[in-house]
Amino acid sequence: MSFFKELKEDIVQSVNELSDTLEEKVTASEEAAEEAETLETEVQKEIDSILEDGILNDMSVTKEDSKDVSEPEEPSEPDLSAEVQEEKDETEEAVTDNPKTEEELQEEAPQGDSNFDVVDRQEDNKIMNMSQEEDIMSDFEETVEDNSEETTVITKGTTINGGIKSDTSLVVKGVIEGDVECSGKLTITGHVAGNSKASEIYVNTPRLEGSLNSNGSVKIDVSTVVIGSITSASVVVAGAVKGDIDVNGPVIIDSTAVVKGSVFAKSIQINSGAVIDGNCSLKYADVDLDAFFD
Repeated sequence: MSFFKELKEDIVQSVNELSDTLEEKVTASEEAAEEAETLETEVQKEIDSILEDGILNDMSVTKEDSKDVSEPEEPSEPDLSAEVQEEKDETEEAVTDNPKTEEELQEEAPQGDSNFDVVDRQEDNKIMNMSQEEDIMSDFEETVEDNSEETTVITKGTTINGGIKSDTSLVVKGVIEGDVECSGKLTITGHVAGNSKASEIYVNTPRLEGSLNSNGSVKIDVSTVVIGSITSASVVVAGAVKGDIDVNGPVIIDSTAVVKGSVFAKSIQINSGAVIDGNCSLKYADVDLDAFFD
């Protein structure tokens, strides 16, 4: 660390001596300015190469040799203009400031056998940033996929006389006088007078007359009256149903539910307060009921 600081001071001193010499002896021509700038750039590249390779401990070059390497030769023509002088001052500031930046990086680097392994730490930061970018892109792609599912909406105030079929999810807020069929989820908050078929059905409307057929779940919300049968993979009834319920899966009859009809299911949960007027059969259960009575 002390050698690095001495090397930096020697470089700064060399640049200062060069500045004093150039101020006293030369006024600028464009050719001399380009040569001086090229030499100073080579000095800076040499410093950066030493710092990035991390081989300061293995260097056999003495402080005097480093000073000789760092000190550029005097330009052959002794004439510099005021513009060249300004460029020279800016170069001196860059040469002085860059070692400070590297020194701060080295002070923050962990101590170990390696000589302030700044390059490795920078590579680790790049890998971490790439990982964060991949996570962000993954989240963005999932959001796009979720939003890519289209939904058809029958708005409030819209009346359709006849059936409707959709390859997307469907939200009915208006009136449909006919059968409804969709490939996605069917949400009914308006009025439907007909049979409904969808992959999933949710009903929250005062009255619905027609059967409900779903490959997934069917939910009848509170204060909803359904006049028709229900066939699906699972059912949750919190409203009223007049018709048979045939489900090869679980059926939940909530405490606010009223069912007038038979219930066929794999399992039935009847909460306290529910009213059922009809037969309950677990014909889809994986139990041989007759074997218990043989």
